[in-house]
Amino acid sequence: MDLIVFGQIVREKRNAIGLKQEELSQRSGVAIKTIHSIELGKGNPAIKTILRIFDALSLDLLIVAGKNAKK
Repeated sequence: MDLIVFGQIVREKRNAIGLKQEELSQRSGVAIKTIHSIELGKGNPAIKTILRIFDALSLDLLIVAGKNAKK
């Protein structure tokens, strides 16, 4: 998965539902620094981290993977 595209998807969904990074951090249990890095397309997040963020944002991994493949 392209980390830049993944970060854009996370940021767009977070903004669409009106969450700040701090709120996403609290909901997901993922450190705010990690969320910030992911949204910038940096780092290499563990699958556990990705799944926590997806759960907090109600994102479906297969849908995101499909969007990522199209870009």
